[in-house]
Amino acid sequence: MAIKDARCVNCGSLIQVDNKEDKSHCMFCNCVFETGEGMRALEHPEDFEFPNEEQPEYDGPLGQHNRARAISPAPAQVPAPQQRKKEKPFEPKVKELPALKIPSRMKMVMIVVTVVLLGVLAAILLPTIAARNSRHETISTRFLQELADKNIDEEKVNIQNLKSDYVVVILDEKPTEEEAVSIFNKYCAIRADVMNLDQNSFEDTHSAVTMRIATTNGGIEIVEPASESAIGKDALRVLP
Repeated sequence: MAIKDARCVNCGSLIQVDNKEDKSHCMFCNCVFETGEGMRALEHPEDFEFPNEEQPEYDGPLGQHNRARAISPAPAQVPAPQQRKKEKPFEPKVKELPALKIPSRMKMVMIVVTVVLLGVLAAILLPTIAARNSRHETISTRFLQELADKNIDEEKVNIQNLKSDYVVVILDEKPTEEEAVSIFNKYCAIRADVMNLDQNSFEDTHSAVTMRIATTNGGIEIVEPASESAIGKDALRVLP
């Protein structure tokens, strides 16, 4: 019997083996391995992975002959973990911005410019709004005269938009579709006359107008008819 140094191919422990035996036993992990492989693992540990897997209990004759060298098992290729240095938390530097001060003269200029702009805007809008309101009143007055037989007052006619192209009429009784078309045409004719529109252009006089006739029993809406025939068909919608 010749005792040789070897290394367990499972756990990597240094042990002594009998080179005349085909098999050897590791007392640290109970692994049974080829004796020649164990001696080669000692000389060339880089060729082995040393998986350190759990082995079944071994009570065979190899365990009685082999003597283990008292060296702690340690895989040759596993480097010792290095403790990571604790990094300091990142603290962003906040740069303080200087306080912005607007000179008094600049403030005065800004106030003057704002007042001037508001004045210009008012000069443009006020006449336009005044003209719109006057036109609405004229159209409403003439329209009520045309609807004298319906016995409605001024509060039941509501003309909207800058071009007077949306009107709501409230009646006591729901009109027929033919009556609704007649009311729509009367309004369009009065609107075109007040606004000096081309009476021969259906697009100018009728196509831009929407009328909603409302009653307690539902209503009728005529929305921007594309042609004269569409007033009582495609553009007309009965409201519930």
